[in-house]
Amino acid sequence: MDISRRSFIKWVIAGAASASPFGCAPAGKGGPTVPDARLGSETNKVCHDVRDGLMKSGFPPPSKSVDVVVVGGGPSGLAAAERCFGSDFLLLEKEPHVGGNAWSETWEGLDYCTGSAWMAFDNPEVVKLFDRWGLTLPEIKGNDSAHWDGKWIKDFWNSDPDFPSYAQLPYPKSVQDDFRRFVRETRKIDRVNDAEKLDAMNFSDLFKGYDGRVQQYWDYFGPSNWGARTQDTSALVGLTAVHEWSPCKRNTYEGGLGMVTRKLFAGFPEEKKKHFLTGAAVFAVRKDGKRVNVSFMKDGKAETVSAKSVVMCVPKFIAKFLVTDLPEAQTAAMAKMRYAPYLVYNFCFDKVVWNLNYDNWAIGAKHFTDFIPADYATHADGGDLSRKQVITVYAPKTEAARADLLDDEEVLAEAHAAGNELCGQFFPSWVDQLKEVRVYRRGHPMPMSAPGSWSKLQKTTPLDHKPVYFSHTDNSGTVSDLYEAALGAIKAAEKALTHV
Repeated sequence: MDISRRSFIKWVIAGAASASPFGCAPAGKGGPTVPDARLGSETNKVCHDVRDGLMKSGFPPPSKSVDVVVVGGGPSGLAAAERCFGSDFLLLEKEPHVGGNAWSETWEGLDYCTGSAWMAFDNPEVVKLFDRWGLTLPEIKGNDSAHWDGKWIKDFWNSDPDFPSYAQLPYPKSVQDDFRRFVRETRKIDRVNDAEKLDAMNFSDLFKGYDGRVQQYWDYFGPSNWGARTQDTSALVGLTAVHEWSPCKRNTYEGGLGMVTRKLFAGFPEEKKKHFLTGAAVFAVRKDGKRVNVSFMKDGKAETVSAKSVVMCVPKFIAKFLVTDLPEAQTAAMAKMRYAPYLVYNFCFDKVVWNLNYDNWAIGAKHFTDFIPADYATHADGGDLSRKQVITVYAPKTEAARADLLDDEEVLAEAHAAGNELCGQFFPSWVDQLKEVRVYRRGHPMPMSAPGSWSKLQKTTPLDHKPVYFSHTDNSGTVSDLYEAALGAIKAAEKALTHV
């Protein structure tokens, strides 16, 4: 079913930057046209120019002096900035808004996420932090569903090998038993005492001797959760997900974790918001005696601000290009960190089309891995089925496909293919309710939980470069977490304040 040919569907490809209107854009090579298309993305030109050594703006002398500069306005940057409220700080964010990968947008009054979806409150420090922020995230009811050969199974994955969902698999008992056996056998592995050994192993090594569909499930699960299929995933991370994620309580807002950054920033005093500068892409962080000069592009013009200290709330692969004179070992470790690109499709419907579970894994899909009803946190029990609904669809890509995301035509083709698959093959009835599709593309958003990232690289990548300090979701922890970013940023900001 070719949904792009239906005249009532409006496709919008919206990114973080201001979109450039096109009267009509191709849906892909040789494919039909997509009406009323707009194309936008994260702002990345300055970043790519820095990476490629093409930045020719030079380093203008400082035009301003502050106590602390925070580079990056995602969850990490917002937490660091809040900790600096008692000082003269400046936050620089390259996008026209704060939020980073935790960024939500709105369609006809409905909020939906373009990245981070949920988090867990299994850490007392996290509970204390969110209590102080006055943010209460609703609990997500149920586990994840999964699709197997035409059958959707509610609350599919569970760390209890005797959970009844495995008996619902449309396969012989021997296959069902392999799912159960995998849980039983891997439960015996000591994830605490053998943590470093497991982190050095590939998760894929643990599936030998089991039916291939067991590994297939995790090959779909991993890319959306930590950026990698089993062959590129730390065995420690995979086992932690197998045995600890389903019993863990998950929380989110309607609209995803972008609502956390939206609500947090909205609650900041107006006077403090004046210290946030968006549309400011940093291209150099250089020590100058006891101070640090931070140069950035704003409205096509290079500027420099002098600071007593700096908190780098950006991924390490960016930090290594920006911060000068880093130790060779630290730069090398940063270069080894891996990041997964992905597209997120938000399908906007004029009525409710899905409410089985929060996260739903389309095992066997070719153009996406999973999808989420954006309003599930509010309407897990159904609600008014005549209401409008947004379905957020995740389409993580391989590192090799990253360059394709820079090709507008390629992105349109990917969106078109995913729409055909979701609303043509999986759910043919959905197309009659589909009113708009929005696509958000991210080139390096997710730190991959590859073997050795936690036990080796993270021992070196976030080391202090006084008075420059590092914080981001890739600083610590086995997977990318909003709360890890926030807690780490607060600690980094406290170090930075010692120079004030």
